[in-house]
Amino acid sequence: MTDMQAAQIETLRMQGKGYKAIASAVGLSRDIVWNYCKANGLEGFGEAAAMNMQNRLTGQTDVNRISLKYAERADA
Repeated sequence: MTDMQAAQIETLRMQGKGYKAIASAVGLSRDIVWNYCKANGLEGFGEAAAMNMQNRLTGQTDVNRISLKYAERADA
């Protein structure tokens, strides 16, 4: 896999594309795309993976967890 293909995989995952669609677009097997995504934290369903990756990039995941944690304490 070239660096260009890796960048394409990341871009397409951020757009919510699935492994099969990415494999066709990039010219690799679905298994290679899946393994790359798994190794780089891009696994999961297409749209969910895109949302999770965007949250990681913006840091919202940690903020949401902390907010939820305190909200649960307030309810108890």
